[in-house]
Amino acid sequence: MSFLAFDVLYLLGRSTLELSYDERRSLLDALHLAGSTFATPPSFVDVRVADLLAVSVERGLEGVVAKRRDAPYTPGLRSAQWIKVKNVRTQEVVIGGWTEGKGALAGTLGALLLGIPGDDGLAYAGKVGTGFSDQARAELLTDLWAIPQDHSPFTSTLSRTDTALAHFVRPTLVGEVQYAEWTRDGHLRHPTWRGLRPDKEPGEVAREP
Repeated sequence: MSFLAFDVLYLLGRSTLELSYDERRSLLDALHLAGSTFATPPSFVDVRVADLLAVSVERGLEGVVAKRRDAPYTPGLRSAQWIKVKNVRTQEVVIGGWTEGKGALAGTLGALLLGIPGDDGLAYAGKVGTGFSDQARAELLTDLWAIPQDHSPFTSTLSRTDTALAHFVRPTLVGEVQYAEWTRDGHLRHPTWRGLRPDKEPGEVAREP
C-alpha cells in the first residue's frame, strides 16, 4: 500500500491548522518525504485545471485537489476552500457487514455491505464484491472477524438476498469504492472496491453529490 502526504497539520510540537496552505505546503516540502511506500504529490500554482486534469487522465489518476492558497485547514468540515475535481466517481463508505464467498471464493470474503452515515444512522448503500486482490480479501476478513455485531447496524431494511449469509460488524471501518451512479433507492451501482481509508473516521463520511 502506498501513502501520499498532501498536507502537514502538526509539526515539532506545534499545530499548523491556522497557517495558510502556502505556509503549510512550504513546511511539507521542507520535510522531503519520499520512500518506497510514501511520497508527497506535486503542487502547482497558476496552472489551468483543465490541463492538470488531462495529465491526470493520461496517468490513470482519480483527479486533482484544488485548495485556496490563503486558507487555513478546517478539520472535519467540507468547505469551498478545498475541493476535489474528479475524473472518476468515488465514494467513501462505512463497512457494516460482509457475506461469505461462493465457489472459488468459498471460505473467504465474498462481498462487503456498505453504508453512508445520515441523520438517522447508517443508511444501507449496497454491497461490493469486486476489486479485491486475494491478499486484500484475507486481510479484510481478519479485520472483520475482530469486530462482530449480532444485529444489523443499518437503519434501512436489507433484502433477503443481502441478509441471508450476512455477518454484521460494528461500523468502525471506512473504505472507498468507485461506482457508476446512484440508483433511485440510494444504492451504489456497479461499485468496485478501492481500499480501506484508515485516515477517515465513520463520522467524516458523507454522500458525494
